[in-house]
Amino acid sequence: MRVELVPPAWATHLLSDLGDWRRAPLPVAELQPFDLPDDAYFEYAWQDTAGERHPDPDNDNPRLNPWWKFASNLTGPDYRPDPWLAAERVRPAGQVLRLAIAAGRFGAGRQVLVYSPPGRAGAELPIVYFQDGRAYFGWGQVCQVLDRLLAAGLVAPAHLVFMTPRERTIEYAFNDAYLRYMVEEVLPAVESRVPGNGQRTAWGASLGGLCSAHLAWRYPDRFSRVVSQSGAFLFSPDMDYAFPFAGGESFRDLVVADGTRPVAWQLQCGTLEWLHGSNTRLAEALAGQGMAVDYRTRSAGHNWINWRNGLADGLQFALPAVGSEFRSNPT
Repeated sequence: MRVELVPPAWATHLLSDLGDWRRAPLPVAELQPFDLPDDAYFEYAWQDTAGERHPDPDNDNPRLNPWWKFASNLTGPDYRPDPWLAAERVRPAGQVLRLAIAAGRFGAGRQVLVYSPPGRAGAELPIVYFQDGRAYFGWGQVCQVLDRLLAAGLVAPAHLVFMTPRERTIEYAFNDAYLRYMVEEVLPAVESRVPGNGQRTAWGASLGGLCSAHLAWRYPDRFSRVVSQSGAFLFSPDMDYAFPFAGGESFRDLVVADGTRPVAWQLQCGTLEWLHGSNTRLAEALAGQGMAVDYRTRSAGHNWINWRNGLADGLQFALPAVGSEFRSNPT
């Protein structure tokens, strides 16, 4: 797909998935037509002389980014939203439990949401622990995707647990205290109310993907699977977290140096985002250590449209149904 964007008269820079938004804004004087894959989902915005970001006044497409209302989008002729996504305003069919986790060694208590499929609240099931839980539960609507996959017989039933951070970067980036908090306080509190069968998946996006990977690596006796969506694997403890584009690949270094774990991995990443290379190299390192790795890419950037489109793939990986075959599209 050939793209020819025309900047408004007031625009000084193009911000887009191609320049990782903040890392490399493109001066409009340097803007040239460019090509995107035909199945791409692409987000962009214009920046003015004051540094303010604005949507493209010539683009009437609905703005879909839940956090950046200034993000316009373009889609290629072959782009399709994942067909397993639920229609708007469809509510989860099962039971939602609001569970209070008492204050402990990691500070103040917090609320956790737990979803159980219809009629399965008291059943011993696999449990999936989501970081950035409010986003996955609300905007992502992962419960509704699980409902649809269950109805099609493509996944096993499971309890879904949604953790929402208080100080996201502090908690998710190389924080051993948070990992201990998850295992020593959150898991017992949740599983005293919702019975598990011992099979757990750690799931997250971006920094939440990095945190989930560390969680399973540190505690492979507790977590047997990881789903990481655009995991922040170009991160290292010594980097500038306010400018997250040039860190080291600390988790990959850990994998290479520290052997293997009885953990299966699904890594998802957009081919337009700056984390694509580090995710590719991590997938190769995990496979090189003999671990099962399912690596999936989409022609998209670092955003929730990309991650929503990967929910069904992640659930089928985390919760394989006995006798079912993986299918990418509903029939």
